[in-house]
Amino acid sequence: MNDIDLVERTVAELLDRHCTPEVIATAEGSWSPALWQRLDETGLTRIGVDEQLGGAGGGIGDAATVLRVAAGHAAPVPLAEMLFPVAAGCTAAGLTLPDGPVTVAYGAGLSLTPDGAGAVLCGVANRVPYARASRRVLVVTDDPLPALAALVDPADCRLANMDNLAGEPRDDLGADQVRIPRSEIAEVPPGTASHLRRLGALARAVQLSGALDTVLEATVRYAGERVQFGRPIGQFQAVAHQIAELAGLAAGAGAAAQAAVAAVAADPGSATLSIAAAKARTSAAAGPAARIAHQVHGAIGFTKEHRLHHLTRRLWAWREECGSAEHWARELGRAAIAGNGDGLWPMITGM
Repeated sequence: MNDIDLVERTVAELLDRHCTPEVIATAEGSWSPALWQRLDETGLTRIGVDEQLGGAGGGIGDAATVLRVAAGHAAPVPLAEMLFPVAAGCTAAGLTLPDGPVTVAYGAGLSLTPDGAGAVLCGVANRVPYARASRRVLVVTDDPLPALAALVDPADCRLANMDNLAGEPRDDLGADQVRIPRSEIAEVPPGTASHLRRLGALARAVQLSGALDTVLEATVRYAGERVQFGRPIGQFQAVAHQIAELAGLAAGAGAAAQAAVAAVAADPGSATLSIAAAKARTSAAAGPAARIAHQVHGAIGFTKEHRLHHLTRRLWAWREECGSAEHWARELGRAAIAGNGDGLWPMITGM
């Protein structure tokens, strides 16, 4: 068993025990501090950050494994932000990762202005994931230079609590001349905010792929258990065709997300197109996959007591966050046009 398999098994066993449908339902419109503590005690919330900065070591491949399994369990905790943009942002800034959950605001609508004692934060960041549950918010701005990263206490800001379709917190954060001490600020390389936005999109792609895998597994299991006219419904050709289509959607999404993670691990600076393809592919798969799953499950899949909706509502929410399929498809189109005819084949094949 390699390291990735060991991480996957550890996360799956922990979540099988502690991320039950009751925990997910209770956390709707909020989060699960108890589940976060379980994950944090094993170091799973700090993978991808150097130990000298308060992390647990490991790389983005390990972080993606944790996030994919957590998404497949619909875990109501802010792992996507912590393991991808926050980990990369703190690493780029050399900032020690604080205790507790940390989320990210990428700087759009916010300004960090240096002064003699640190910096002043002003503006509004819309729909910051889990801001109300976070100990700190990592704010990264590219403009004006120098590019800065700051760890902000959300208690010093105004929060307007909102949720996405899945009941996950997406809060507007407002700052009116909030002073940030020098110890919580660091310069980062230009372009860091844009890179963290891309990592946010990659995190959603990984989450979508994990949820799609579980939706497929649940649908196959139900089609094998539900009997109509004397045989399991999965033996009827029409249902079998639907499940085959769902399997193709999940496989394509998983391959795209995995390829993007590998591209970031190899060279973060040249992984933009891989991330764009991954988010476009996983977001495009979410809607049709949810439709098929609910068609196969029938009425029971729509009930509050069934766990399918915990996953499909996340598919519907995550597909639009950090850029929709259409947004990232346009980015791919612009890159293809910029490369002209001679650059299209190398862009597609990497050769």
